[in-house]
Amino acid sequence: QAMSDHGGAQCGICTPGMLIAAEALLTRKPDPEPADVRRAIAGNLCRCTGYERIVQSVLVAARERSALKGAAE
Repeated sequence: QAMSDHGGAQCGICTPGMLIAAEALLTRKPDPEPADVRRAIAGNLCRCTGYERIVQSVLVAARERSALKGAAE
């Protein structure tokens, strides 16, 4: 949802790979730094966003997951 809300997904070509890479990263490291996100998505090519919106979207998703996890505890 964060990808859609924050402009991380535009044309949709790279979106599946970005989502899978982001999920794998957030499973391994729930509170990533921007550099962690950039490394995690490095294998996916995007021609629309310049990657910054994707990185920001993943960081937002991490914060939202953390908030949901904290509320559930």
